[in-house]
Amino acid sequence: MKYLNKTVEFILSVLVCGMVLGCVWQVVTRFILHDPSKYTEELLRYMLIWVTFMGVPYAYGQDRHLAINIFMNKNTKKNDALVKLFVDVFVVALCVLVMIVGGIMVTGNAAGQLSAAMQLPMEVYYVCVPISGCLMVIYGIDKIVKHIKDFRAELHNENASKQEEAPSFKKAV
Repeated sequence: MKYLNKTVEFILSVLVCGMVLGCVWQVVTRFILHDPSKYTEELLRYMLIWVTFMGVPYAYGQDRHLAINIFMNKNTKKNDALVKLFVDVFVVALCVLVMIVGGIMVTGNAAGQLSAAMQLPMEVYYVCVPISGCLMVIYGIDKIVKHIKDFRAELHNENASKQEEAPSFKKAV
């Protein structure tokens, strides 16, 4: 996971830097040169899409995404691990069905189309959806494995505490 995180961080950094430079160039060409660049607006739009679709799995893998914790911290640690496990299994299934399968279908449907300003194949823009889905599945499986380990550890701790609480009866001789 460490190398995947570093790779995604690098890609996101390059995209954000490219967006900053593109935005500065757009301002310079529009207000200083009075001849706006026809490529930067489209480039920035698609870079923003890529930043979003690459940032979502990264935030999910780092547990920095938005979450609704209505069921969390009201249960035992064992039940919290089960809820987290259920949520992440649902997320992985949804990513496979919607982002990967649907993303491949959308990317395939874009075959033969070109972007308006830069004349790049539209597949370049749409392929971020299945890539993001694959990253979400990788991060999700890692989280599922951690939740299973947490659940097993809590079961072990629960059983150990029950054994300590059980009264020991010794035969009187």
